[in-house]
Parts: sequence; C-alpha cells; structure tokens
Amino acid sequence: MKLRKIPLESLIEILQDLYESGADYIDISGKNDEKNRDIIHITIKEEYMFYNEEEDATERSIFEGDINDLI
Repeated sequence: MKLRKIPLESLIEILQDLYESGADYIDISGKNDEKNRDIIHITIKEEYMFYNEEEDATERSIFEGDINDLI
C-alpha cells in the first residue's frame, strides 16, 4: 500500500512522543478509507517498549483523532 501526502510535523510529533514514552519500535500499516483518504495505523506491542527499572514506562495509545490529524 502506498500512502501519499502525510503531514510530517504531526507524524514526527507522534513518533517523538512514542519514543519518549519508551517505545523502541513500532509497526506501521496503512489503508484507504471509504472517502479514499490515506490512513496510517501505528501499533506498539508490549515487547517494543523499553522499561526502565527505576521508573515505570508509560504507554500511549494512538487514538483515531491522532491518526486523522495525520491525514
């Protein structure tokens, strides 16, 4: 699937937030919705999270609103 015209500022902000929350890796997939818009899905599996023994890593969910902001 080829995704087009993804706004970098929003994408970079989300990726930076995920990284700062402890994600070392993500899975990215994409699709077109019924209005032929590109949609990015970002999945963070538990094993992708870096856990600091001194403090708990926080988990961040990517909500549909966040993804819609990327379109």
